[in-house]
Amino acid sequence: VFCIAGSGSRVLPLIARRPKQIDVVDMSVSQLYLTELRFEAAKTLSYDEWLFFMGYRGGLQADGKMEGDDRVQLFSRLKLSESCKAYWVARESGWKSRGFILLGRWESHFQKLGAIFRDYLRCDFTPIFEAQSVPEQIELWEKYWPKMRFNSFMRIAASEFVFNRYLYKGHFAGSDSHRTENRPPYQFLQEEFRRLFHTMLARKSYFLQILFLGKIRYEEGLPFEAQQHVIDAIRGSSTKMKYHQGNLIQILPVEAWDFVSLSDTISYLTPQDANQLLQGLDTKIKPGSTVVIRSFMKAPTDMDTKKWEQLTSEEESAWSRDVTGVYEFHIYRKIE
Repeated sequence: VFCIAGSGSRVLPLIARRPKQIDVVDMSVSQLYLTELRFEAAKTLSYDEWLFFMGYRGGLQADGKMEGDDRVQLFSRLKLSESCKAYWVARESGWKSRGFILLGRWESHFQKLGAIFRDYLRCDFTPIFEAQSVPEQIELWEKYWPKMRFNSFMRIAASEFVFNRYLYKGHFAGSDSHRTENRPPYQFLQEEFRRLFHTMLARKSYFLQILFLGKIRYEEGLPFEAQQHVIDAIRGSSTKMKYHQGNLIQILPVEAWDFVSLSDTISYLTPQDANQLLQGLDTKIKPGSTVVIRSFMKAPTDMDTKKWEQLTSEEESAWSRDVTGVYEFHIYRKIE
C-alpha cells in the first residue's frame, strides 16, 4: 500500500486491513512523525488510553488543573524512532494538556472559526447537535441557524484570500485560477453545510463538531481511525511500516502497488502531472489494483485512463458517506 501521510488519520484504517506493507509518504517530516506516533500509540496503548492520548477525550481542563491519565507517561511507553521521539519531546508543551488531534493548521483554524461563531457572533449550535433524528435536526436548524450572520461571516472567513494565505500558503486549489468547482469557496461551503445538516446527524460528524462546537462532545462523531475495532485490528497486525519524506511523483513509480491512497495532494500538482498520474505508475501494477484520490475544489480535468477504469458508483458512494461534505472522490482500478 502507498499512502500519503497527512495527519496519519487515513493511514490507521488501512493498517487495520492488515496489508503486508504500507509505505507512508509526505513532503513534511512533521506529518510523518505524527503518523508514526499515531501508529505506535495504537499498537501500545489500550483503546481508552489511545483516545485520551490523542485528544479525542480529555481536552483542556478548567483552570489548567490536570486530572486523570498523564499523556507524558503514556508517551514514555511508545517505541518511537529516535528522531520522532526527539521531535515530540521538544514540543511537549503543545500536546501534554490536550493531545495531538487539533495541532494541525486546518484543525487550529477551524477551531478559531468556531470560537468566533460562538463568542463574537453569539451563535449557539448546541440544540441542533442534540437532535436524535434528521427530521428533528432540520426543524431545529430552521429555528436556530443564524442564516444572515453565518452567511455574512463566511464571505470573509471562507474567502479565497483567507484560504490561500492562512491554510494553503499560496497554493489554494479553490482560487479563481485553479479551481474546477464553479462556486467560490464561501458559497460552496455554505451550500454544503446546509446539505449536511439536512441529510445526516451533525453529532455523527467529527468535522462539524470541531467547527461548530470546538471539541468532540459526542463520541458518535469519532472518525474511523478512532473506532475500537480499528484500533484492535492494528494492535494485532504485523504490517511493516516504511516512512518516506519526498515528492509523491518521484516515489510512486518505484513499486507495483496494490492500493494507492493519495488524499487531496493532486491539488498541488500541475494539470499535466495530475492528468498523467495513472500512467506514471509502475507498469507491473497488477489488474485489480486501486487508486483513490480526493479533491477539494480542484479535480482532474482530463485524466489519462488508458488500462484503467473509473469506478463511478464507488465514487458516488464515497461522496454520500463523507461527513465533511467538501471532497470529490476519484477512484480507478487497473484492468490490464
